[in-house]
Amino acid sequence: MSEDNFLDGCRYVYIDLGTNIGVQIRKLYEPHLYPGAPVLQHFKNIFENNFNEVCSVGFEANPVHNSYLTEFENYCLARKWRVKIFKSTAVSYVDKNLTFYINPGDNQNNQWGASLIEGSTKLNVTVPGIDITSWFKRTVLIRKIPPGIMPPKVMMKTDIEGHDSAVLANLIFSGAYCSIDLIYGEHFNNEFQQAISLLKKDSNTCKTELISLDDESYYLHRFPFILPVQQVNY
Repeated sequence: MSEDNFLDGCRYVYIDLGTNIGVQIRKLYEPHLYPGAPVLQHFKNIFENNFNEVCSVGFEANPVHNSYLTEFENYCLARKWRVKIFKSTAVSYVDKNLTFYINPGDNQNNQWGASLIEGSTKLNVTVPGIDITSWFKRTVLIRKIPPGIMPPKVMMKTDIEGHDSAVLANLIFSGAYCSIDLIYGEHFNNEFQQAISLLKKDSNTCKTELISLDDESYYLHRFPFILPVQQVNY
């Protein structure tokens, strides 16, 4: 892995914008823990059976989740899954500090109501924002892909709670959008999807599939981080 780009050597990339406690990433690597989860079929369609070869990158703005996400990231790395999570980092279209609103009484729901949008019962914290389009172009697009006949694949989930449409629009303006095989999320409406579909009809070069999918299955499940027992030869 290159010191300059941790995605060097990754043929397959999964990007989780608004990862919460990392459940969607874990579904990718341990689908047997999440039978019936709607996203599993899309993982299969994009990555086929190469889940262990997928490099995953998560972004989460809520600092409440930092400790658990660190534990989860270490668990993945111990299993040889290449996972990197940017904690206390708000996905946006600008590189600047942003105000993130949390609800201290919502811990039982993994802070579902936390967002970049102010609410009457929410406290706020300042977190660094990241221009995800610029990050995508300087890491995902220029990564060194290993030799082989299988085509590279990129899949993205967007659940940013406040900046989804703006981030997608920025990806489109930058030209990076059409390098992603599948984008799924809940925060873009039918009108936005129809506009994308209309534009794609006149393009033979944009492979991106944009689907509305809100897979919140198992969102409260924190399965134990159990590492396999290593065989010791005497």
